[in-house]
Amino acid sequence: MEQRQHILIVDDQENIRSALGTFLGRMGYQVETASTGLEALSMVEKHEPDLVLLDVVLDERDQSQMSGLEVCRRLRSRARFIPIIMLTSYPEWQVESLGQGAIAFVTKPWDNNALANQIRATLGAISHIRRETAPTGATSSNQLQVRGDIQIDLEHFRVSRAGQQIDLTPIEFALLAFLARNPNRHWTREELLNHVWDYSWAGYERTVDRHVAALRRKLKLERDELIETVHGVGYRLLQE
Repeated sequence: MEQRQHILIVDDQENIRSALGTFLGRMGYQVETASTGLEALSMVEKHEPDLVLLDVVLDERDQSQMSGLEVCRRLRSRARFIPIIMLTSYPEWQVESLGQGAIAFVTKPWDNNALANQIRATLGAISHIRRETAPTGATSSNQLQVRGDIQIDLEHFRVSRAGQQIDLTPIEFALLAFLARNPNRHWTREELLNHVWDYSWAGYERTVDRHVAALRRKLKLERDELIETVHGVGYRLLQE
């Protein structure tokens, strides 16, 4: 029997923990909950979840407790990467959350379908990258240098350009990492969907175009500066 993926919910409101736990349980995930930062860190050490849903604020009345951002920073310092999706009622916390190492951001009250899709995309992309970068007996680096100043950290799922971290979604990261590990050959949109989104993805081929456009914008690339459009076919990453 396939092992269920494990999600830790960290929120100081019992009704939110209960609602999320019920929803994610019905989706087939194994769920644990924590109401404080210290409890969350203890649960992570004990269970090593596949993903953490983490409230940004937590209980501000108790000065001895950690904020969600502090919990995020501490989880980022661990050797094993665990993706964190931040939850908050305050959209202005988005930049701060992502700057502390969260992989995505969801605003309360959340839409169940959007949250489910975000969780699936995150877990799917990270699982794919771990499979792609698993040791094969040869020495392999978890760092990819892409044409000069673009660095891909496959262990911690981060991308930087000229030393500045670039904010990518899990799928954008997986797409860039796949192209960088397989440079100088063209890939059709269908092949990229199969390799990056995997066979279960039910999207359209133009989804690839939208993600390539997002990568170019976030990395501040000219149209064919790094990721070249192969007209009538798809894309390739140009590596010297």
